Amino acid sequence: MKTLIRCFGTFDRALTRALKFVTVVLFVALLGILTVNVAARFVSSHLALEWMDEIVELCFASLVFYGAAAVWMTKGHFSAGNWITKVCKNPRLVSLYRAGVELASLLFMAVFLKYSLQLTLKSHEVTAYFQIPKAVLYASMPVSAAIMVLYSAGAVAVELFGVFAPED
Repeated sequence: MKTLIRCFGTFDRALTRALKFVTVVLFVALLGILTVNVAARFVSSHLALEWMDEIVELCFASLVFYGAAAVWMTKGHFSAGNWITKVCKNPRLVSLYRAGVELASLLFMAVFLKYSLQLTLKSHEVTAYFQIPKAVLYASMPVSAAIMVLYSAGAVAVELFGVFAPED
């Protein structure tokens, strides 16, 4: 069991680093592309980067969804806080409440995974300039949803463990 936990910890750290790296690279790419576009427009109002929209769309979509997965993994998203422990002193009930919240999140992410995967697999269009399949633009949705489903399932399991063994 300790080996499994150690392996998951290694996987978690590597995935967190990878998602943070990807989001930073995408942000820098967006910053660079938009800066070049503004500079080009400053030089000439007729100078246009026809390819920019496609790359910005790809970068923005990936940045948003991979960033959301990274925040989900680290539980860095906003929440109502830990008010439940102040209201309820029974650790089993607190864990049951949290398991319910995590289960609702898991169900939402599972639905998001299903429909984003359908969208990605059914998409056969290509972008106008680079002829990039739209499925590539949409791929960040099911990938990030799968990550969030995995972490939500783990959170449900941890909270359910707290229901049945609160002192551990």
